[in-house]
Amino acid sequence: MITFAIVWVALLTRFMISDKIAHRTLWHVPKSITKSKLGEPTTSSIVLISVAIFLVIILVTHMRVVFTENTMKQNSDCRGKIVGFEQRGMYTSPEQFKLALSYCGTR
Repeated sequence: MITFAIVWVALLTRFMISDKIAHRTLWHVPKSITKSKLGEPTTSSIVLISVAIFLVIILVTHMRVVFTENTMKQNSDCRGKIVGFEQRGMYTSPEQFKLALSYCGTR
């Protein structure tokens, strides 16, 4: 039993000494730490930026849809007026009618 205790203490001491040497040589390597001027982005700033980008995309998409609808409505109104003028006989030739219809698409 005493032999076992001596061997145990010897192994433990050897392990602790080798661990200290390894700890000193491997783990305590001098590290050069450079600090960023701006710092790391935090989770809240990343979330806020993501939400802002999402809202901008939604806003731009909505404005594009509204603009397209208004343009289509204006073209439809323009064509309706020109067709009404043509039915009243205001255009003397088909070329005048086609020219008036082409004006609706240029606005």
